[in-house]
Amino acid sequence: MKFKNMTFCDLRGYNSVEAASEIESIQNVVLVVFPKDSDAQTRAAFAKIEMHNVASTIYCDADAKLNIYNGDVTLSNANVSDGENVYVVNGKARILPISPQKHLSLVVNGKALYDRNSENIELLVVNGKAMPFDFQGTEILENNAFLSAEKFTGDGEHKYYAADFAAVTAVPATARGKVQSHLIVAHPSVRESGIQLEAETVLYAPINEDVLIKADLSDFYLTESLLESLPGRLILKDIGTVRIHKKVSPALLREKVLWMCDIGTVRATKATFDTVQLLCQDVGTITRK
Repeated sequence: MKFKNMTFCDLRGYNSVEAASEIESIQNVVLVVFPKDSDAQTRAAFAKIEMHNVASTIYCDADAKLNIYNGDVTLSNANVSDGENVYVVNGKARILPISPQKHLSLVVNGKALYDRNSENIELLVVNGKAMPFDFQGTEILENNAFLSAEKFTGDGEHKYYAADFAAVTAVPATARGKVQSHLIVAHPSVRESGIQLEAETVLYAPINEDVLIKADLSDFYLTESLLESLPGRLILKDIGTVRIHKKVSPALLREKVLWMCDIGTVRATKATFDTVQLLCQDVGTITRK
């Protein structure tokens, strides 16, 4: 018997010398799961199996839950079961504080942000980047959060976390606090305040609560009428193809589009090509016609 080209190779059902001895090899597997309660003879039989290109192995209880997520996931008490849990995440993972009765073992292919104070979170394999995060005393917000000056006045630490996006509007110089997110757009007045910003990308723009985010689309068409109808600024992210109409001027594009990121292809015009290059990050191809 041979196992190959799998995410999980779950051998907990082979918990005997006879069953384990039938397995010849395991190849091209992210995670091999062995039964935790196997006896010495069965473990010896498992040890004889030829393994090639296996990223990680783990011993688990028979009732441990195995899960796979592709894309972007936030794990917390709300969606992690009691007991032992094994997750393979292909993409981005955020692991919030979890209760002591839960245990999380992770294989991450991408990026992981995890609570540094939860001792029951275990990183088995990270192909990419894992970053510890102190969630203690931090208010966890909606994915797309807008924070006004009132959020940074009065007593307290004023610590905020939003998974994907946070916007900070105009604040006085006396404002204090901390904001952490994947992407932060802040009013220029934040530079002169005591607010700390931590993000992969921080953009400064004169905004109010008027930033529109369009994300997770296969196609998006930027037309002159669409941009002129926007009351504020536009962010485009995680889109397959963005097309720009020939009537869209570079000035209108700069005025209305704040940022474009994680785009497969941007089809610009000759007039907007240079402007598009300045607005883009993590884009596969920029073409012009």
